[in-house]
Amino acid sequence: MENDEEGRKCPYCGVMLQRPYWVHIQSNHPTEYAKNETWIQLYKDYKSMGMDTSMSLMVISELFNQSIEDVKSYLKENYIL
Repeated sequence: MENDEEGRKCPYCGVMLQRPYWVHIQSNHPTEYAKNETWIQLYKDYKSMGMDTSMSLMVISELFNQSIEDVKSYLKENYIL
């Protein structure tokens, strides 16, 4: 498992990321950002920081301008919830 102190590499270009990770993806990889796959990592990150499920879903839905139900459904389809 990757050490949080070392940071995280962008899955698309390999550059070391600063938190919040999604900002780099949004600005440098807009096509990938628009895909729902980003929701999985964001959800995992929020949960690891102690955020509860409902708050995590709400934040993701607001970031991506999607309904909470759409986010929840996608995460369930991918066996995250």
